[in-house]
This record gives sequence, structure tokens and C-alpha cells, in this order.
Amino acid sequence: MKSYRYLIIFCLFALLSASSAMAQCIISGTVRNRKTGSRISSVNVMLQSSNRRAMYGYVITGDDGSYRLEYKGNADSLAVIVSGFNIREKVRLITAHSQQVDFAVEENELKIREVVVKAPAVVRKNDTLSYTVAKYADVTDHSIGDVLQKMPGMEVLESGEVKYNGKSINKFYIEDLDMLEGRYGLATKNIRARDIARVEVYENHQPIKALRGLSSTDAAALNLRLKDSSKGTWSGTLQLGGGYKPWMWNIEAAAMYFGRKFQMMNTYKTNNTGDDVASELDSFYGATDPMTNLLGIQTPSQPPLNERRYLDNNIHTVALNSIVKLRKELTLTANAHYIHDFRTALGHSTTTYYRPGDPLIIPEQIFARNRSDRTEFSLRLNSNSTSHYLYEKLIFSGAWDADFGRVLNNNDQVDQRFHRPNISLHNLFTDIRHWGRWMLQLNSNTDYATQNSSLRIRPMLYPEIFDTPDGFSDARQGLDARRFHTLNTANASYTTGTLTSGHWTFSLNAGLNLQIERMNSDLAPMNDAGETASTEDKFRNDIRWRKLDLMLGPNIRYAYKEQFSISLNLPLDLINLHTDDDITHQKATTRDLLVQPSLFLEGRIGYNLKYSAHAFYGESIGELYDSYSGCIMTNYRMISSKRGDLSRNRQQNYSASLSYGNALSALFGSLDAMWWQSRRNLMYGTTYEGSLSRIEAIHRPNTTDGYILNATLSKRIDPLATTVNLSGGFSQSWQQVLREDVVLPTSYYVASAGFGFKTHFTKAVRLDYKASYSRSQSRIKGQGSLNAIDCLSQTADLSLIIRKRFICRLGGEHYYNNAIGGADRNMFFLDAALTYKSKRTEYSVEATNLIDTHTFNSSSQSDITHYIHTYTLRPAAVLFKIKFNLK
Repeated sequence: MKSYRYLIIFCLFALLSASSAMAQCIISGTVRNRKTGSRISSVNVMLQSSNRRAMYGYVITGDDGSYRLEYKGNADSLAVIVSGFNIREKVRLITAHSQQVDFAVEENELKIREVVVKAPAVVRKNDTLSYTVAKYADVTDHSIGDVLQKMPGMEVLESGEVKYNGKSINKFYIEDLDMLEGRYGLATKNIRARDIARVEVYENHQPIKALRGLSSTDAAALNLRLKDSSKGTWSGTLQLGGGYKPWMWNIEAAAMYFGRKFQMMNTYKTNNTGDDVASELDSFYGATDPMTNLLGIQTPSQPPLNERRYLDNNIHTVALNSIVKLRKELTLTANAHYIHDFRTALGHSTTTYYRPGDPLIIPEQIFARNRSDRTEFSLRLNSNSTSHYLYEKLIFSGAWDADFGRVLNNNDQVDQRFHRPNISLHNLFTDIRHWGRWMLQLNSNTDYATQNSSLRIRPMLYPEIFDTPDGFSDARQGLDARRFHTLNTANASYTTGTLTSGHWTFSLNAGLNLQIERMNSDLAPMNDAGETASTEDKFRNDIRWRKLDLMLGPNIRYAYKEQFSISLNLPLDLINLHTDDDITHQKATTRDLLVQPSLFLEGRIGYNLKYSAHAFYGESIGELYDSYSGCIMTNYRMISSKRGDLSRNRQQNYSASLSYGNALSALFGSLDAMWWQSRRNLMYGTTYEGSLSRIEAIHRPNTTDGYILNATLSKRIDPLATTVNLSGGFSQSWQQVLREDVVLPTSYYVASAGFGFKTHFTKAVRLDYKASYSRSQSRIKGQGSLNAIDCLSQTADLSLIIRKRFICRLGGEHYYNNAIGGADRNMFFLDAALTYKSKRTEYSVEATNLIDTHTFNSSSQSDITHYIHTYTLRPAAVLFKIKFNLK
């Protein structure tokens, strides 16, 4: 693997050399009338490549006829073009250096009968791309998320998450306000496409203005620009739906207001049609660190299908969101939501564990019923100016889970009941202030969480693990956990030079991290009355765990204008860890000094090509749930114990990325590569007693490493009203698996490719097509390879548009898996819909699963384990919906 490191280092030096060769020049001048000599305002002045195929800049002359253009690149020559409504175009070729270029132009008298002004589909201004929504939208689109999928460089996942050039965005704004705080699936799925004028992408976006030019990022942000008619007014939708089979409902209501100083967005949704509207409330900014949950029932593995095909649900969601601008840079945001979700699932699985000797095969018929109630409320105060940044956010969240499962395992019936209430309170605080060249940053992240979970198994299939008295045929696993955590850091930095030229930034970071946890667990036999019998200490845990980190380290960063930056971070972490086990009466204190250096660089070559690279080395020690000694039954056929040993991990990873975005040619692409390695002192081995799996930690140094390559390409062909997307990837990993006390060196690879397009043959015909292929395989050194698994999925949607009011849609899906035998190797689905649109009302009839496919079969691999799953699907159904636009 050393060759990959050398290749990455070579690429970084090549990119650095290329960026250093870039030039910056200022082209300025005036535009005058050749005959009168007077200066002319409102004239278009463009800066392009000498062959006029690439656009580098665009301005309009001021009232005094002057203009100013800035160029950053390595071209030898440039073209300056002057044009206007009644100005004869004039082109001048110049060398690429700062100079004054004046123009004397001639005016044309034009007689115009009709003028049609066509806005470009996408334009670039420095690091901002602006997509004109009208160029991509049509009558079949409902939400802005439907339109985003047609824009080159954009990707919208089923959950509503948005990616630009293969990377998740770091912010989602509506008129430059972040009201939804990461839960922007509400916006992509509910804001009407017809209300949005433009979609803006801010490349290399640093959301904290006080850190711009001082802290680097390679992520992009997205901003929605509303039409003037949609600003400062209430809008909303109401949808009523009903159907059969089974009896179904689908009701949605949304109300929203987007003003200059106030925004609000509220939704209520309920259905039993398989539409998982709770996914709209997922946070894509990175959720708070949840408590570890070890327990749960065995559930059917979800198939690689759209959830509407298999999800048997009864869901209600309420979301309330608002933001108010108290003054220019100060906002107050309130967000609240509640989810009630009830689901049932039925499936069959066959799991094959490869081990020394004969493989272990476990067949299971699984039924699961899950009920979940979740709520969250947050209040945020945010001031974001170039000199001062303040962020204060308080979050309360609660979750109550109650699950029931039934498994048929080799003619044994096992019932599982799981309960878990979880409550947490979380506070986030950041304050950044500038004093001349000095900057001080304070951060605090504090939370308290508690959860008390229990899992009851009836009957216990392995009573021999207990010395069980008569009448105690069940088992109960209880686990009570509490956690307090606070991370507080301070950063002082000093900057030399100016942000418009090369400058250095020197920083010193200090921090204190305190984490206090307590975990009690008890695995015991239980009788029909719910009474438990006493058990040995090896089935109990009572651990108090306290970790104190003192962190200190410098950071050095160099940046040259907006073309290149490199930063080196050298943190040290002094850890004091104390563990008190009241069951074994053992106390342990560990002190260690850990290092976590990292190097990050980014830059650009011209306006369209950007690159970044990252190198990281880190040392860490295990958490509480990596080191408990008593046995815990995590599900009906798995018991784990970590023997109280402390795990240690040393990891390193190196990554490089190229991103290309040409607005003039509407061509976007990305290339990403990463290599990683992890060295651990412990292995988690599995032994099997029938279908019971025992997992224990064993002292044995081991290494895991691998690499990932990914590429994307997206092109908009405007004359054909078509967006084409291509993707490909390859990943491979090597690790050691411990089974039945034997170490098995294994490897696993996945190769993937994707192709798709969205096109309009005519204004009356639209076709969307998407295909993805993957090939995966596991290998055991010295024992050969498992059979490779080839998977292919295809989806196609054809829409016929009649007089912009009637839409007839026909959709089909095809899935292929070579590891499935018989006719189920190829599976097909067929849907149809008919929609009628009036000015404010939409009527639709949707028919799904017209072939009435009852089950879906899939096959997959994970390390050296093979899975075959069969999942029961929703039957053929018809749903009628009426949707009212309230504006």
C-alpha cells in the first residue's frame, strides 16, 4: 500500500506546483462613444479565454463608463469583449497581465419588433454558481427537490439530502437564512418549485464570517432565492388522500412564510401508505452524539428498494420552524418536531457464517412490530458578522421505543420485547471575536443523557448458560445508562499579512474534555409472572467510568489569496481515565499522552478546477461500551463480553479530491481517493454454540486497511433539455476475523457504476432513467473466495404531458441479483399514475405494484458472512389524492 501513499504525495506536489504558477491581474478601463467621446454606462464587458470558450468574468460599466475585471489563472492571453443592447460588439485580445484597456464603440440604431430574453441555465461568479430554476422545471415537478435532481452537479437522495459534486453540502439557506438547521429535507420536499427563482451554490463555503480567509473548507452550501411574488406572503398546500389495498390514507398540510426579517415553515403529515415522512426530519449537519444502545430485537433486513414498496406503517409527524432577524447579523431560531411511528415487518433470512470447518447456517422467519415516539425542541441565538460570531443553542430531545418481535428458528419460536426510554439535554456555545490581527474563539459542548432499556426473551433458547431454577424459562436483559459530557476549548490566533495577499495564521488551541458515565446491566432468568432469579456476577455490570482530557496544540496555516491554503495541526491529548467496577471490585486508572497530527491543503486552478488533500494520524482509547466485563445479551442469539480490557487504536488516513465545475459548458465532475489503516490491540472473536453467538475481546494486535476511489460526472445538454449523470467507484479492504479461536485473514471489495439521465423529448414527453451496478466479493486467505455477487437495478419513468394539465406517468423498476436462484433472480415492478392540474388544485390517481409482486429476495456479503433475505412487500394498491395550493 506504500505505492498509494507515494502516488497521493506526488499528486499533491503537482497540484501545489500548478497553483503556484497561477497569475492574478486586474483589467480596467472605460467605454466611450467613438463619435461623441462621451462615456457609456450599462455596457456589458466580459473576460473570456482567447478562443472564447471559457468565461472568466463579467461586469456592467458604471455611470462613468468605467469597468474593472479580475483574473486568477495561468492563461497567456485573454479576450475582452464589449457589447450592449445598441452597441456593436468589439473584441480585443490582450496578454494576461494587469493593464488598462479602453474602448471606443459605435452605437447601432435597432428596430425591434419582439425581444425574447433568455436567462442562462447556470452562471458562475467567482465561487458562486447560480442555477435558473425555470430552465430545469416543468409541469411534472412539485417540490424544489424535484428540480434539483435535474441540475448538473447536484444529487438529491431519497431522504432529501443534497450533494454537490459528490459531497454533502454543509449549509442549506433560504434567502441566506438557515432556519431548518440541517433538517432541510423539509425544504427540498415541501417548498414548491414554482416559488423559487434561482438556486445558488456557494463553493468552499465557510459559514462563519469571522473565520473566512482563516479556516479552510472544501464543502459547498446551497441557497434558495425566491421569486419576488413569493416573498413576504403566506403560502401552503393541503393534501387529502385515500385508497385501497389495504385501506389507506395520506394527509399532508404545509404552511410557510418567507420574509426579509422573518421566516416560518410548519408541516403536519400522516399516512399508512409506506411513505416515511419522518426522514424529512433527519439532520444532515451531523446529529448530536447519541448514547450507545446495545440491545434490540431481531428484525427483517430491509431490502434495497424504495420504502414505499415494503414499509407497512402508521406515521404522524409535526414540524414547527421559525427564524426572526433581530437586527442585521443577529437571528433567533426555534425548531420543534414530534414523530409517532408504528411499523410492522415480515421476512425470512438465511445467514451463513464461514468459520474453520463447516460453515454455520441459521435460517430465521422473522416478524417485527416497532413503535417509536420521538420529540425534539431547540432554541438558537446566532450573531454572524466579520468581527464577532456568537452561537448559543439549547436542545431537548426524548425518544420512547417499544418493540415486539417473533422469530422461528429451527422450529423454535422465540418472542422478544424491547423497551427503551431516552432523554437528553444538550447545549452548544461558540464565541469568536477579532481584535485587529488577533482572534479568540471559545467553544463549549455539554450534554446530559439517560436511558433505561430492557429486552425480554421468551423462551430462552439457551437455559444452560444459567443455573436456572424450574419455572424460569424466559430471560431478561436490563441496561441502565447515564452520561454527562462537556467539551470546552479555547483558540487564540494571530494573522500576518492581509487576506487579499499571502498571509500566515498562527494558532494555539487548548481544551478540557470531561466525560462521566455509569452503566448497570443485569441478565437473569425470568418466570411467567415477570419475576427474575438471582444470577452469577458474570451476568452483571455496574461500572463507573470517568475520563478527563487536557488538550493543547498549535496550528499553522498559510494562505495565498483565494488560490491556495495549507494548514498543519499538532494537538496533544493528555488522558486520565478512571474505571470503577462494583461487580468485580476492581479499580483502574490509565494515563496516556496521545497525538493526532493532521495536514490539510486546498486550492484551485483557474475558476473551475479545485483540489484538496488531507492527511491524518490519530491515537485513541476505547469507550465504556468497549470495555465492560459482564455478559450482555444484545439480542436473542448473541451474548457479548469485553472482559474489561481497554482497547487502543492507532489510525491514519490520506485523501485527495478534485472537483470541476464549468458553468459555461454545464459540465461538472469530481474524483476522490482515500487510503486508511487502523491498528488495534484487541480482536473481538466469535464462538458459536448452536445458533448462539458469543463475542469476547482477545488480546491480539491486528490491522485493518483499505482504499476507496470514487468519480462522478454530470452534464447538462440544453438543446435536448437533458441532464446526464455518470458515477463509478471501487473499494477494497483487508482485515483479520477471529472465529472459533482461529484468525482468518480476509479481504472484501466492491466495484460500482451508475448511469442516469433526465430528458424532455418534446414539451409533452419526459423520460427519467437510472441504472446502477455493483459487484462484491469476500475472500478468506488460504481457503478461497466466496462467490461474487452481481447486482443491477434500473428505474424508468415516462411522463406524457397533455396541454400542461393532464400528466400520464408510467414507471417501472428492474432488479437483478445473480446470487438468487430461479425466477426471483430478476424482479420487476410496474406503477402508473394520472394527474390533472388546475390553477390551484391537483387531482391524481396512483396505482402501485401493478404486477402484485409479493416478496423481494436479496443476497449480500459482509466480511466472511453471507446473507439471503426475503422481505414481504405491500400488495397492489390504488390511491386517490387531492392537493390544494393555498396561494
